[in-house]
Amino acid sequence: MSKNFTTKHVCRKNLLTAIPLLLPPLRTVAQGAFRVKVSQLLNAKKTNKVEGIRPQSTLRQAAKTLLDLRLGALVVTDETNTMIGIISERDLLPVVASCDPKAADALVSDVMTCSVISCGPDDEISYLLHLMNENSIRHMPVLEGGKLIGILSIRELTKAYELLQIEANTDPLTQVSNRRPFLKTLETQFDRARQDGVPMSVAMLDVDHFKRINDTYGHDAGDKTLQQLSRMLIREFRTIDLVGRLGGEEFALVFPDTDLIGAYAACERLRATIQSSEIVADTNKIRLTVSIGLTEICEKASDAAALLKRADELLYVAKNSGRNQVTVEGGVRIPSKASNPAEILE
Repeated sequence: MSKNFTTKHVCRKNLLTAIPLLLPPLRTVAQGAFRVKVSQLLNAKKTNKVEGIRPQSTLRQAAKTLLDLRLGALVVTDETNTMIGIISERDLLPVVASCDPKAADALVSDVMTCSVISCGPDDEISYLLHLMNENSIRHMPVLEGGKLIGILSIRELTKAYELLQIEANTDPLTQVSNRRPFLKTLETQFDRARQDGVPMSVAMLDVDHFKRINDTYGHDAGDKTLQQLSRMLIREFRTIDLVGRLGGEEFALVFPDTDLIGAYAACERLRATIQSSEIVADTNKIRLTVSIGLTEICEKASDAAALLKRADELLYVAKNSGRNQVTVEGGVRIPSKASNPAEILE
């Protein structure tokens, strides 16, 4: 049985017009964050060796090779080592289902997939994932100058895409949520609280006199201070609470299913913990304080943005009232006992 081999190379340009996208376009998720090329994924793999098999090999030999090497597919090559097709575990399923002992003696050329869609090292993995999902493709060869340089599975691409989503949604310095996904989650939590009639509190936090740390010890010390602060935020709050870095030394906090009293207790505990902690940045020991503005969902808050804006206004009240305190909705201010906030120790 003879088959004609054809390969369709897909690049980013014709993917957009030829394929209905199953996932959101890149620009709606994070501009530029998902533009990772196939070459980068190949470089990250331990090996790009592509296992091949001849078309005159039996299906039994193909199955054994797949099992021995724990692969999902094999490239079929001719005498000149040119790719002429692909055979995958899916192609072998009818052989197993037939229960015919002679079926395993059929040739690879009889069942291999000859019409193969390939990609190049400069193609972007997110668009390839669209293509593979749309066409139920599980493995895609990577060609460069007509030569086979690797093969990618949909599992590898999916894992890479998921990691990119995490990376795009995470602040690289502090490892908490960055502004865009935080605000989106805040909107979701706001709508849920309104619909279910449950409480929700929101706080804005700012490091007092943070510029002093940068000016005295440099931006590297400032970065390490923010990193250790973010770890305190994660450690002090519940897993359902949300922490996001909105920019600079400013963080936002969301307390789902929590009224103002409960959120205040959490914020005051955090403030006291930060005040009593010593942050080590290289050879420097730094003590700092934070100011927090805290509010809760109410009828006056028309949307999530308005609630966050109100928390930001209360934050500035806290800072203008002496810093190192939690200012709560309603004008209640609870000053700390500490003097000399943001003291820097050598």
